[in-house]
Amino acid sequence: MHLHGHDFQVTEYGPSGTQVDSNAPPIPVRKFSEWPMRRDTFVVPAFHYTKVRFHADNPGVWMFHCHMDVHFAMGLALTFVEAPDVLQKQQIIPQGLFD
Repeated sequence: MHLHGHDFQVTEYGPSGTQVDSNAPPIPVRKFSEWPMRRDTFVVPAFHYTKVRFHADNPGVWMFHCHMDVHFAMGLALTFVEAPDVLQKQQIIPQGLFD
């Protein structure tokens, strides 16, 4: 997964509760230190979840998506609209669009 416009920290990941092989040993939840490494991309293993945190301090419309084309095509993408009130104040519509 990749987030545009920000660096984030992975704070936790683990199994989603669905196990493909019932004979496999359970995979533990992994929690990171108080100050985990900053990044903009991470891998989510199959049937797992990931928790991330980031500072919402960059007004804009930012895409969060999977880099695998097949996943992207299936809809594994979303947008964060950050500080829409600030965006509206910054938005300048060219006069030519009104003419």
